[in-house]
Amino acid sequence: MALSRTTIVIAILFSAVSLAACGESEAPPSSAPPAPTTAPGATPAAASVAWAQGVCTASTGLRESLRQLSAAVPTDPSSSATTMDQIRAEVGTRVDAVQQSAQSVHTAVTALPAGADPEIVAVQQQLQTASQRVQQSADQLRVAAGEVTAAQSRAETATALVSLTTTLAGTAKDVGVYLDALRASVDSRTGTVRAAFAAAPACAGAGPSASS
Repeated sequence: MALSRTTIVIAILFSAVSLAACGESEAPPSSAPPAPTTAPGATPAAASVAWAQGVCTASTGLRESLRQLSAAVPTDPSSSATTMDQIRAEVGTRVDAVQQSAQSVHTAVTALPAGADPEIVAVQQQLQTASQRVQQSADQLRVAAGEVTAAQSRAETATALVSLTTTLAGTAKDVGVYLDALRASVDSRTGTVRAAFAAAPACAGAGPSASS
């Protein structure tokens, strides 16, 4: 009987020790690092994506309006089948479109909401500087186009078109600088910036392979 009681006591003690050991092995170590609160590649803020979408949409409009103006300016007006009145009217309309597009780009770039990610703010400031230069060039283009529309003869129109072509080349250069800055932003190595542009459908064709 004594032996049986001793056996039972040992069995109980053994079970208790085994349970304690299991509990210690299952308990998480106190030195384990805490779980990250933000997963890598987190979804960018909706406001930043909306800003990127607006910038890329306006930039596409600027590029297209400049292309249409370039096509509207004849390289040799004397051999053009289009009358001088038609050339003057077309130039005026196309230059207006470029100027409006330049303003739209500047408006879109400066529309970044307060509280945006600092990296996106830095990109916005770079694009703003480039877009201001585009606006200035568009204003100069407007002056040159005014000379075309005010011309009274074929000779005056031809001379004004030469001046417009020179100014247009300068505008195209400034637009190219701006678009290069935009492409660099789309392809940014900064995760928050790249994610914002990647989530904006209008920016899909604005990467490094896009041509101005």
